[in-house]
Amino acid sequence: MTLYELMYAVIPNLNTAERLVCNTLDSLINASENPLDIVKRTEQRQAFNLEVHRVRMNIEHLLSRYRTDVDEVLRTQGGVKGPRIQPDALEADAIQSAIDIYQHVRAFQRGERRHPVPRRSIYLALILPV
Repeated sequence: MTLYELMYAVIPNLNTAERLVCNTLDSLINASENPLDIVKRTEQRQAFNLEVHRVRMNIEHLLSRYRTDVDEVLRTQGGVKGPRIQPDALEADAIQSAIDIYQHVRAFQRGERRHPVPRRSIYLALILPV
């Protein structure tokens, strides 16, 4: 994966998925009259936010290691694709988690999944109703 792909595909897609999941959970919380449902959805949102925070911290660490290249990609507005990145184990896991979150949320939106469950996490298993 190039630095450009991380900056202009993975990160924006994660932002989109995060917005969709959080908006859905907020709607479910606001529409719920059952206090147990409110607690459940609030806990799900906290778990999701924690996972996204973990992903972002590791991606930020990777970007800081490539700071000069990041600056060049930004300065040229994507005209320079930057180097192929070589993430450490935690950074690679974060990138894969970001991709998984987005792919599963999109599959849910297209009706291909009952809920957006990433392969390694169960925190999204109950986020969206059946």
